[in-house]
This record gives sequence, structure tokens and C-alpha cells, in this order.
Amino acid sequence: MKNALERLFELTGQIAREGVSLVPRVVPADAPFVQYQHYPKGDCVAPTSKSRWFYHAHKPEEREEGEHGHFHLFLPLAMFDGVEPYYQPPAKLPNGKKTQGVVHFAALSFGLDGLPISWFTTNYWVTYEYMMPAEAIASRLRNFDMSGARGDPLVSDWLTAAVQHFHDPIIEMVTERDRILMDKKHELGSAVFENKKVEILSRQAFDL
Repeated sequence: MKNALERLFELTGQIAREGVSLVPRVVPADAPFVQYQHYPKGDCVAPTSKSRWFYHAHKPEEREEGEHGHFHLFLPLAMFDGVEPYYQPPAKLPNGKKTQGVVHFAALSFGLDGLPISWFTTNYWVTYEYMMPAEAIASRLRNFDMSGARGDPLVSDWLTAAVQHFHDPIIEMVTERDRILMDKKHELGSAVFENKKVEILSRQAFDL
């Protein structure tokens, strides 16, 4: 069984040989790239673990320097049975759609060159998630597994290996997210979770 770093290098080598980075494997080349739209439509959900991801991009002025877009990564709410979230969404989202039972743990930005830039964490309002404490995420993150998901398997396999390899830095980021949120909650109360001025909470470079 290869370790996560070996697997990540193996998959990255395959990407290089094929000459197609992850983003074009997710965003159709024959259609306009629409800001904020989820790629793929309906998100990519693993049939067994129910782990999930989607890719999208904000307006250029809202992006990290040199960023094309980013993957948002989730664990299923079912993995957190009995854990009290910091904050949770209503039954229906502002757009009228049913709320998904998801726990966001990180996002991964990609540059215009198709290479990963950085991991980051976000506030509740960005993904309307069940916001779980860092210690609960830490004990479940190794269950993130996109095996068998629809679409190009190389994308989901690469994301799975990346999360496995960066397990500890991701937990450090989520812990920092919680610290910052709790500090701001002392100032703003529970309104902090829906405050549009509180968005990116922690970040780490994607550095192999």
C-alpha cells in the first residue's frame, strides 16, 4: 500500500504525462466557465464514504492572487453523529434549496497555470455547512475518500491523496479557524458566522 505522498506524486506524474491538469478535467472545455457555479453540477459525491467536493470560482477581484478557482471539500454530517455543531444551516437555503448535510473542512485553490496554490478554511456563510469543532474533524478526516465518485477518477483520487498527505496541516488550519472564530464571537456574538466581512479564516501553502 503506497503512502499518501507516493500516491500523490504518482497521480501528479500521470497528470503531467497526459498534459491535462485537474481543472480542465472538471470544467468543461466546450462551455463558458460561470463564476460561482458548482462543477460538476450537483457536486461530486463518493458513493460509499459520502465525502464530497465541488470546484468553483469567485469574481476575479475576490480571488487569491493568480487564482483560477478552488475546490471545496466536505465530510458527510452522518460521520458526526452526536457532535454538537458550532453553527448549522436552516432546513432550506436562501435560494430555496434543501440544505445538504455536509461538514466543510478545507478548500484548495488552483492557479491559472493549473497548479495548486494553497489550502484555506472559510466561515459558515460561505458553504452553509454544519460547522463542527476542529477536534471532531481531526478524528474523522482520514475517512475522506472519494473512491468510486463519478467523473474523472484521477481528480477524486488526487484530492483524496492530497487530503491524506496534508492531514496534519489541515487540522492545524481548522484549529486556527476555530480560535479566530471564537475570538470574533466574543466581539460579534453568533452574528459572526453570517458576517460577510469574516470569510477566509486560515491558510496554508500547498508545499510538497
